[in-house]
Amino acid sequence: MTALTQMTVTELKQYLSEHRSDDDKFSAALQELLKREPNPVIYSKDMPLEEQEQIFMEKIAQH
Repeated sequence: MTALTQMTVTELKQYLSEHRSDDDKFSAALQELLKREPNPVIYSKDMPLEEQEQIFMEKIAQH
């Protein structure tokens, strides 16, 4: 297994993109990425789809 803890954030994002169909690898990389965020934003699982879409579009525009 790739040493996820040694990857940069950019490398982790690339890894996530490349392994999005592999549940185990994707989950492990996402968990590592989320561990690195000191102040994560928690969203409600019941958030309307339109609100989710708006948040995604804002996040994409930031990068």
